[in-house]
Amino acid sequence: MRLVSLLCVGLLSLQVSCGQTNKEVVIGFVEGLSGPFANIGEVALRHLHLEVDAVNRRGNLPDGIRMKVIPFDNKTNPQEALLVFRSALDAGVDYVFQGNSSSVAIALTGAIAKHNRRNPEHPVLFMNYAALDPALTNEHCEKSHFRFDADVNMKMAALTEYIAVRKDIDSVYLINQDYSYGHAVSAAARSMLEVKRPNLRIVGDDLHPIGRVKDFSPYIAKIKASGAQAIVTGNWGSDLTLLIKSARQMGVDVDFFTFNVGMTGGVTTIGESGVERVHQVTNWHANINEATQENAKLYRVKYPDVFEDAYYGSIRRAVRMLEKAMIESGTHNPEVVGRALRDMEFADDAGLVSMRADNHQLLLPLFVSKLVKIAGKNDLVDIENTGLGFETLAEIPAEKTRMTTTCQFD
Repeated sequence: MRLVSLLCVGLLSLQVSCGQTNKEVVIGFVEGLSGPFANIGEVALRHLHLEVDAVNRRGNLPDGIRMKVIPFDNKTNPQEALLVFRSALDAGVDYVFQGNSSSVAIALTGAIAKHNRRNPEHPVLFMNYAALDPALTNEHCEKSHFRFDADVNMKMAALTEYIAVRKDIDSVYLINQDYSYGHAVSAAARSMLEVKRPNLRIVGDDLHPIGRVKDFSPYIAKIKASGAQAIVTGNWGSDLTLLIKSARQMGVDVDFFTFNVGMTGGVTTIGESGVERVHQVTNWHANINEATQENAKLYRVKYPDVFEDAYYGSIRRAVRMLEKAMIESGTHNPEVVGRALRDMEFADDAGLVSMRADNHQLLLPLFVSKLVKIAGKNDLVDIENTGLGFETLAEIPAEKTRMTTTCQFD
């Protein structure tokens, strides 16, 4: 017994106890928590806490390790993100979660890769849950970066398949945020619609400053004057809700085709005027099946006093795949866990997903859905107590979302 006690004392000096380690897996949430997109960052942080708490309750990580989340405010700014990444390293972060802004994600991807080359004894992995610029899994790809949402091209391919069969629409207007992601949305929409509906007219293509437009009425006036029958936008956050609000106030009766209208405030802003007119392409929404509905209800139970509902299926997916990789590899070491993530398959609530080894882009089913009244549809869950929810129009199987890649890992 004395020998066992002495062994325990020795192990404790290495921060390890008999039967359990004191080591925590530190997740740095490097996101915009102030400024125009603060509410979106706060929503994502709540999603992350929900999933991390579930991992810790299950208690299945190697050696009793627990996950810990530390938030860092990057102000949705690439330069600020690089500064707070240094603070995250000082705090011992092992994994970085970020998703709101591809320009921030590109900056972090480069910084994390450089850190890993210089500090192989303390590698860090980047868990990207929503930054969708295709460059992140092409020319800017790095082994330390993994994306858990579909990129712009994957989503636009799905959305334009649906637009192509809408013969009642013969003109569209593109409006997007003026940074890498918005440029990618515009370029993808143009190139894909030209192939799938060569007779469809693109009557406008505007880019606006990200997070700085308070009044979209001048843009909406241009859209109204163009005679467009539909708006295609990748806008998110206040840039989407204010765009929708201006369109409603100015009586612009068009279809919206979006990536992010199910995000906080979108449905509440547009209200019943968007019924049957507002569409989205997403990796997740509450009404895909019983499992997604159950997860939506769990979010409401966890956060009964907040305005928004569950949205980030990609955060749940990222945390649970990270948990699985740690369990399968028997360690929390990011380099080893990264190897386990490559080629991983995972049964998500919305379907089977798999991580590509050649560029670390997740292949996952995508869903085109429209906004509907849920009254009389007992199988649907509403959003933000509006009596409105999304109903699936089309499902695109995961393998059909695969795109060619130029990624070449060093």
